[in-house]
Amino acid sequence: MGGLGFLLKNHSAKDNGKRGRISSLAFVLILLIIPGILLSGCGRKTMPRPLTSEPPPQIQDLSSRVVDEGVELSWSIPGYDLHTLPDAPYQFSLVRGKIPWEDRQCKDCPIAAKEEVFRLDPAYPRSVDLRAGRVVWKDSTVSPFTAYRYQIVVLDARGHHLALSNITTAAVIPPPAPPSGITALGGPQGIFLEWRENRRDAEGNPLKGELRYQVERKSQGEQWRVLSSTPVVGETFLDSAPAPSHFYSYRITPIVLFEQSDVYGAPAIVENIKAPEALPPPPPATVWVIPSQGALEVQWTPSEGQNAGYHVYRREGSEIIRLTASPVVRPPFRDKNIKPNVIYGYAISTVSHPPDQKEGLLSKWTEIRSVLLE
Repeated sequence: MGGLGFLLKNHSAKDNGKRGRISSLAFVLILLIIPGILLSGCGRKTMPRPLTSEPPPQIQDLSSRVVDEGVELSWSIPGYDLHTLPDAPYQFSLVRGKIPWEDRQCKDCPIAAKEEVFRLDPAYPRSVDLRAGRVVWKDSTVSPFTAYRYQIVVLDARGHHLALSNITTAAVIPPPAPPSGITALGGPQGIFLEWRENRRDAEGNPLKGELRYQVERKSQGEQWRVLSSTPVVGETFLDSAPAPSHFYSYRITPIVLFEQSDVYGAPAIVENIKAPEALPPPPPATVWVIPSQGALEVQWTPSEGQNAGYHVYRREGSEIIRLTASPVVRPPFRDKNIKPNVIYGYAISTVSHPPDQKEGLLSKWTEIRSVLLE
């Protein structure tokens, strides 16, 4: 019994030593695990953190127009311009749904299937145009007498959906045929354009919808510029702001307003039209105003052709006054006689050289609310 008792006692001591070592190891593990649990939010599940803390861009100006051989789509990306767009941490998926022709005006009708027709990666902006701060892309895989509904999905770098744009619908019909018989004649008021309407589409069938025209002008080395903010009705247009003795080309594009879709046809072009020498000079194309230490600073782009200077006009309510007694040679012009919290409008005219010193038409008005800065 003495020997057996010694063995049992010795075995018990060994077990106690092992249990002690196991207990010490468990204690150490607990000390290591508890802080991790506390740091992980006490076991509560949380959503994955986004790759960027900034909200995704909300595109709400997606628009479409039917053009020759396709649908042209354009949109801007808020928070980014043409210079910063390549650094955007997003991708943009343009999806399209096909709508039965008889349901093209039904906004609530479900679309059976949607497909991605274009993916824009700002780091590699291929197959797109960038015009005046907008992304432009043409969908060439469309069919006549078919309606399509487009939407943009904003994606993160992993392809997760972040935001949806507005929806635009395009009803594709054959485009209108171009006008014929364009003439352009210079006169005392400008260059007068005239053409003959063709009320048939490109396939020779009667037009569907209302016919309008977009009139554009360009001089040598310049881009086409739209002359009318709204499409022209009828068969004539007066360009009252060409520079004297300059040569211009004009482009007349037919547009059919079909339901909610604008359908653009092929343009007709007339070239090398000389403006009369006796015309008053055209106004500046762009005018803008900047608040500046107790004044409003009026800026503008130079007018086309030669001139002796500019007159500055201000509008307050229905009252219009000229602020310049004699033409100013170049911008800017500082208007110090202003009142706080008042909406002012500014426009610029151009004056020709002596001896005529004719004053041309006013530019477009630019409005601003005055905020006096000390």
